[in-house]
Amino acid sequence: MKWYFALNEAGALGDLGLHAKLALLSARQVGGLEPRLLYHGARNGFTEWMEARDVPVIDAAPRFLAALQATAGEQPSPLLGHWLRVGICLLEADDPFVLYTDCDVVFRRRINFTPCQPEYFACGPERTPEDWSFVNTGVMVQNVAGLRSDYPAFEAFIEATLAGAGGAELNDQHVYNVFYNGRWSRLHPLLNWKPYWGFHRDAPIVHFHGPKLGHMRMALDGRVDWNVKILRLYASLFLANLPHYAATLEEMLPLLEGEPEARGLVEGIVRDARALHGVVPYDVIAASLAARAAGRD
Repeated sequence: MKWYFALNEAGALGDLGLHAKLALLSARQVGGLEPRLLYHGARNGFTEWMEARDVPVIDAAPRFLAALQATAGEQPSPLLGHWLRVGICLLEADDPFVLYTDCDVVFRRRINFTPCQPEYFACGPERTPEDWSFVNTGVMVQNVAGLRSDYPAFEAFIEATLAGAGGAELNDQHVYNVFYNGRWSRLHPLLNWKPYWGFHRDAPIVHFHGPKLGHMRMALDGRVDWNVKILRLYASLFLANLPHYAATLEEMLPLLEGEPEARGLVEGIVRDARALHGVVPYDVIAASLAARAAGRD
């Protein structure tokens, strides 16, 4: 199955670039996926790394890029690449169904997606494995023709929403949930499993939704600015679930035999997470973080 992932230049130069390499290495290990990288920005060492591993790097931009820039400014967010998934249905000319994932996933098992043929797209839940009120678009099986038929209306909806109140904080996941409310199909939660849900040996795809490797290192080093809401959230998720993250990351180490810098980073996170967990139980850490977030600590 064709597997699309997407990144822009700002993302490639940070944590998301490292996660994208991990995603590709794990995909190669499990097999059955044909990677396609959608990329926006100047070519660099990251794109060279991908091309050296026979990954087609496809220059792409959202057709509504001007609306995004008018809302968020010219400085590209590292998350701009996420919007590139919207255009997959315009690019793909051969296959009726394709897989899209965010860059921060790891493939752990080979998957047969043939039975999954949604009318538009299939996704797993966002908040908990049981809550289907809002889906996480970090892993999507896309019906190319179905999404292409809706594309003009979807693009118009995106542009109108960007221009509205709160448009500057809009993300693509939100517009998918609103525009396709009641029309998306369910993807098994194990195909978009988050470490903060627990360590699950049978999950074929693990999604590092929320804290990335850099956030984990920052939390372990005590460098989190607790006044920044998103950093507080990421640190809380990680520190409250240390054993789950440590077990998940430890599984990734064999993928990094040829990437010493990345392997050193992951090894250090695993080592320090296990040491911290051995000193303070993670439920105590969670309670402390919750109190701090509530202004009681």
